[in-house]
Amino acid sequence: MVREILAEMSELLERHNASSNALFAALHGDDEKLWRYLVSNDLWGGAGSVADQALLETPEERKMLDNLMIRLGREQMKIGKVNVRTEMWVSAFEKWQAEKLR
Repeated sequence: MVREILAEMSELLERHNASSNALFAALHGDDEKLWRYLVSNDLWGGAGSVADQALLETPEERKMLDNLMIRLGREQMKIGKVNVRTEMWVSAFEKWQAEKLR
């Protein structure tokens, strides 16, 4: 399931030239590469990460990305393979959606 969600994210990011080599390698690599990316700061970190900055200039697409990040984060939490920031980001995205801030 996480690979499918990540593939959706990759397609969305590629449409806006915002995809990365690390994301491509994770999607097309073995499970170890996939999980290394899924728990990375590239995805869930602070400044410069996908969670923090991807697609900010395109609000509608950013909402779609937030939804995918919520789904991905929830799946990762179920499995117990997360970045230290995953739960914080998922909570923030859900709060912003509820308050219609994004």
